[in-house]
Amino acid sequence: METNEKKFVMRYVVEDFEALEEGEPYSVTEEHYGISWNMQFFILDDRVTFFLKCLKAEDREWSIDTELTFKLQSAKDSLQSTHFRSYNRNDKYWGWVNFMDFNKLLEHVETDEKPVTFEMNVRIMKMVGFEKEKLKRFDESMKELSDVVLVVKDIKFYTLRMFLSIQSLYFKSLFLGNFEESQKSEVTLTGIDPEDFQNFLELIHGEPSVDDATVDGILHLADMYDAPTAIKRCEEFLLKDSKKTLKNKLQISTRYNLQILKEKCLSEIKTLDDIRSVMPDDIEEMDPAVSRALLQKSLGFQ
Repeated sequence: METNEKKFVMRYVVEDFEALEEGEPYSVTEEHYGISWNMQFFILDDRVTFFLKCLKAEDREWSIDTELTFKLQSAKDSLQSTHFRSYNRNDKYWGWVNFMDFNKLLEHVETDEKPVTFEMNVRIMKMVGFEKEKLKRFDESMKELSDVVLVVKDIKFYTLRMFLSIQSLYFKSLFLGNFEESQKSEVTLTGIDPEDFQNFLELIHGEPSVDDATVDGILHLADMYDAPTAIKRCEEFLLKDSKKTLKNKLQISTRYNLQILKEKCLSEIKTLDDIRSVMPDDIEEMDPAVSRALLQKSLGFQ
């Protein structure tokens, strides 16, 4: 079982590269994992400047360790560069003041062929100072009310076998089946994040722990542990309250087979621009059923 890796992609598509105005900022702002990010570039004194900013408020100490892969893609050429960067409250942006001479950049771009795409792939390796307030405790204070301890990266969660077995087919098999763990009072769970597990436990215990920052991690565990009630509550949130992009919601719907969410996402695609906005970086990654639905829609737009 693998940890739900925190990663996202931001891009800005330039439809007419030669029409870019000097000194004019071109940017896109998106929210990922409960944090606003801004990707921006502009041309000044015939130099291209590029930044990726973390718009986290300065209410307390925090840091985010990231792996950043910048890509510039055109019909003619592709540039790529990977860097490691730690963001914190005192240093919230990274990039190149003098990324490249504009005329040199034009050598890599077929300006009469469109589009040209600025892209940043972000992989979050560590987040500190983002822990949300716990809605329900599963620590040693619950020891007398529990009959099993689940250990995730040295953090102990005190809970009940029967309750977990009702909520999850995985735990039902683990605790009620003929496995060595069935008789143990302490069981180690590997390949998962303890904060995601805290949020998952809160959700199945009736707490409102799902939001745009936590839904990915909770869904990952709900799918892994075959927990239908948790999956349903996450889908309801994504349908009614989530502010995630249409592309992100469609990707989540196919990854976790959320049919109602998938149908809603497809119903909101009404133009060719909408289709372009939900296309993945690698077309091979797209669910075949979604590809067919988008192809059918595109034929209807012509």
